[in-house]
Amino acid sequence: MIVPALVLTLAALVVGVAGVLASAHRLPRNRVLGVRTTWTMSSVAAFRRANRAAAPAFVAAGVVGLAGAVAAVMAASTVSGVTMLVLGAVGLVGLLGVGGVVGSRIAVAEEAEHAAFAAMPPTPCTAGAPEPPVDEPADATCAPAGACGGGACAICPRASSGA
Repeated sequence: MIVPALVLTLAALVVGVAGVLASAHRLPRNRVLGVRTTWTMSSVAAFRRANRAAAPAFVAAGVVGLAGAVAAVMAASTVSGVTMLVLGAVGLVGLLGVGGVVGSRIAVAEEAEHAAFAAMPPTPCTAGAPEPPVDEPADATCAPAGACGGGACAICPRASSGA
C-alpha cells in the first residue's frame, strides 16, 4: 500500500507544481508537462496562455491526488486504502483531462482568431493622421437628442466639443 501511495504522491506533486508554475507564467515550454498541442507548441506566448487557462485544474488534480494518497496511507483497512488510492488516481487523471481540454480549447480559439486576422485585407494605419475637415456644423454631424434612443450624441466627440 505504501509504494502505490508514494507513486501517487509523486505524481500529484509534479502535477500540482506544474499547475502553480503555469498560473504564474513560469512553466517553460517543454515536451513533457503542460498542454502540448500544435498551436501551443508553436510559440511561447501560446503555450503560456493555454497552460495558464488549464492551471486551476492542474492544481486541483495535484491536491486530489495528494489527498487520495494520504487517505490511502491513513486508512485502517486494506479495502478502504485501495479505494482511496483509486479515487485519488481517478480524480488526478480526470482533472488533468479537464485541464487539457480547457487549454486545448483556448489554443483552438486563438488559432481561429489568428486565422481570422490573417484573412483580413491589409488597411493603412491612420493613427496620427489628421481628421478630415467637416464643412457642416457640429449639430449636423450627430443625430438629434431624440433620435436613435437619445444616446447617439453622448458618444459623438464633435457634439460635446461643439455644444
